[in-house]
Amino acid sequence: MKCVFLLFVLILGHFTMAQDFDAEYEINKIDSLILYNQSDIAQIKTNELSQKFQSEKNNKEVLLEIQFRQAVILDRKDESSVEPLQILLEIKDKAEKENLHSLMYRIDLMIALAYEKSEHWDLTKKYLDNAYNLYKNHQLNNLYSTYCIRKSSYCRYVNQWDSSFYYAKQAKKYAEKNHNETDLRDSYILLGNFASKDKNYPEALKYNFLMLDYSKKYNDYSIAVSYNNISKIYFKMNNYSKALSYNDSVFIFYKQQALMYKPYFSETRYKIFEALGKTDSAYHYFKQYHNDFEAMQKEEELLKTKELEEKYQNSKKEAVIKNKNQQMILIGSFLGVIIFGSVMLYLKNRKINKQNKIIGKQLAELSKTLEQKQMLLSELQHRVKNNLQHVISILEIQKESVDFNNIDELLRSNQNRIHSMALLHKKLNVTDNANEVDFRKYIAELAELVKDSYDNHNKKISLNIKCEIETISLEKALPLGLIITELVSNSMKHAFKKQNIGIINIEITKNETGKQLYYSDNGSGFDFNKVNEKGLGQEIIKGLIDQLDGSTQAKSNNGFELTIFIK
Repeated sequence: MKCVFLLFVLILGHFTMAQDFDAEYEINKIDSLILYNQSDIAQIKTNELSQKFQSEKNNKEVLLEIQFRQAVILDRKDESSVEPLQILLEIKDKAEKENLHSLMYRIDLMIALAYEKSEHWDLTKKYLDNAYNLYKNHQLNNLYSTYCIRKSSYCRYVNQWDSSFYYAKQAKKYAEKNHNETDLRDSYILLGNFASKDKNYPEALKYNFLMLDYSKKYNDYSIAVSYNNISKIYFKMNNYSKALSYNDSVFIFYKQQALMYKPYFSETRYKIFEALGKTDSAYHYFKQYHNDFEAMQKEEELLKTKELEEKYQNSKKEAVIKNKNQQMILIGSFLGVIIFGSVMLYLKNRKINKQNKIIGKQLAELSKTLEQKQMLLSELQHRVKNNLQHVISILEIQKESVDFNNIDELLRSNQNRIHSMALLHKKLNVTDNANEVDFRKYIAELAELVKDSYDNHNKKISLNIKCEIETISLEKALPLGLIITELVSNSMKHAFKKQNIGIINIEITKNETGKQLYYSDNGSGFDFNKVNEKGLGQEIIKGLIDQLDGSTQAKSNNGFELTIFIK
């Protein structure tokens, strides 16, 4: 049973692939007929294929490709641009729904050509831009030459000559690269026109002879145009015999040509005979030129009438649809106004509520900020009073000290203590919390400030600070700051008298039991626990440690080390 099912799937897959191959083969055949200017046969083939695939839902892409070629064939016949444009606009949306980017790109370029023929330059540019965006977004490099052809032609009509020449050169380059002979032919036409315009007649002849070779190879209707262009160039070069020779070739194909080309052929011929002094022949072909021109104008009028009729019929259809939908539009508009009004009213009320909430929140924040400012002012006054009391107490103790004979030393020590308090308030002011200090910056700046006050630059003293605590309460920051002030002052005054290089280390860490201040220098050292009757700093430090409810551990083997443990 499984084998039978597998065989069925294989046969079905083979049949589907055969269908796809058959469709691709038929489309390629139509392209070949279009290339060799077998437009009538190509049109019959496209109609047959269109009927064949019309009912098959799985072949939307094939059907759209066939319809696109129907538009190309109508355009090649040089009839009105209205009919091919209608087909292209109809299949454009379908191709977009199927995400057929290559087909969308080619459709946009053909629509641009249709609008170019009817001299709608804004619409021409719009569809050229659409095509360029598709080329950029989907890497359609093998089709880029066709865009360059259309862009060059558009720029020529809107007098952007430099751009037109640039895109013509790009078209030739990419057409040669991707073997696109139709675009290569069109690039020859554009470049030949540029060369002729610039009076570079040898270059113009080169491109027109290349165009002539193409026309002969593919039985192109433009063979007569190529002969006529070559004839005109020789005429401009005053080589009238060669001009006449190539114009003779034009008239071999004269009867098969569309009316739109015939006046140009007869005009060139009468001018050649006029230049050769053959008055009778010149007069004969001048009359033919006049007749051809009148016939062309009549045909253009008929085409315009046909276009107007088609537009009128389309307008009638649109009017019927419009009348049918007018009532629905009015009802929809009325409902839209009601809905819009309701939405606007809802949005306005929501906006008012939102603004009221914002205003309430701002008022609460302002009240909170005002309370904080008042608390900060009261706290600041209290702390300034306490700090001044500290200064007064220290001064009172120093007044009774019998060994302080050096007034400069006395002032410097007190100055550092005051700096310690002032710096603390400075760090307090820049923090968000009124009771917290940026401790890391405070210790670093304070230690450096005290060191610099004693530094005479004759000795090299290094200060290493490590602080793991970012913020700390003001109650603990002040005594710790004063302790560090006294320790650094002591080291700078006494520790390095007998040496030129010194190191001071300050480390403040924290653990589960509390905080720890470690201080050391590599100076002469001293016994911290021994009572010194001459110095006040040691007693201040011990008093501050007691204030912090801390304990100490001191060493003086290799310099001085002091560890203070704070809960």
